[in-house]
Amino acid sequence: MIAGLSLLLISTTFAPAAHARSNADRLSETRRQLRAARARLYQAKSTDAQLLATIHSIAAQLNTQTSRLALIRGRYALVRARIAASERHLAKLDARRAAFAAEIGARARDLYIMGPGAAEAWLTSGSMSEFLGRSTAMESVMTFDKTKVEDIVRIRHEETVVRTVLLRERSREAAAARDVADQVSLVADVLSTHRQAESAFARRVDAYESEVRALQAEQNHILFLIRSRGSINTGAVSRRGFVWPIRGQITSPYGPRGSGFHTGVDIDCRTGDPIGASKAGRVIAAEWGGGYGNMVIIDHGGGVSTLYAHNSKLLVHDGQQVTQRQKISLCGATGNATGDHLHFEVRINGQHTNPMNFLP
Repeated sequence: MIAGLSLLLISTTFAPAAHARSNADRLSETRRQLRAARARLYQAKSTDAQLLATIHSIAAQLNTQTSRLALIRGRYALVRARIAASERHLAKLDARRAAFAAEIGARARDLYIMGPGAAEAWLTSGSMSEFLGRSTAMESVMTFDKTKVEDIVRIRHEETVVRTVLLRERSREAAAARDVADQVSLVADVLSTHRQAESAFARRVDAYESEVRALQAEQNHILFLIRSRGSINTGAVSRRGFVWPIRGQITSPYGPRGSGFHTGVDIDCRTGDPIGASKAGRVIAAEWGGGYGNMVIIDHGGGVSTLYAHNSKLLVHDGQQVTQRQKISLCGATGNATGDHLHFEVRINGQHTNPMNFLP
């Protein structure tokens, strides 16, 4: 029994300091990642892809941390179960020791009743073993048993071992309870960040849909301008010879946006940054374009035209010939725009197409 309890004590002992450091390190690293994720969410220039990647990353982190919480709670439950088992075992030992003590007390009373002879044997004995050896004539009355005394000694030792185990388990229980509380807090933090990410993306989509609707409202006017003032293509379209009007990150690509369609690409830039002509051509519109804000449309011949929208300032005029990379406007956020950027389109006979098929 004692050997078994000693083994239990050794096997359930671990390095709590190292364990605590490990948990603290994990919590610290996860919270650092969350701070970085929130910072990305609040960046005005974050792209759709970045926002979605952040949402997916946080969702994965939420699953990981929720699973870890379940694991930590399981460990906490095991510690509690071990404590309950130790307490039950200790109670049984206490009951056995009390029963033996009561039995020995009863036998002591019997010894007292036996009279002075027994008392003299007791008082003149140097030890319990000597007394039991000298009292063979009284064994039928005296029932002191060395095994009972030895049992009490063993029980007391076993109780000491169990109490040591119990003390360490309770210390471990406190640490496990702190781990659970920390993990609950972390899961709540991750969940909150995930909701913020989804909310940020929803706001982004709403803003884009609003911008797309505003651009769609101007489509007939754009088609009229290009078809009435630009060239017409009846054959193959050349996609060669174009350059980026400004270098920057694509914050919103060409394609569907909610219930609408984004007819160009949004290129990140700051208000006042110069915008260059993607290819040489003739300016067929340099005017206010409603949802497009200040816009420039350049016809490049062969039915191909480029459109530059949301400019803060226009640097060219209708009918002007421009060379490739010539400054035609300054970046801005006029019209219906989600922050300062260049909305860039490529159109063939007035119909929008994916600008990325033309850019190097």
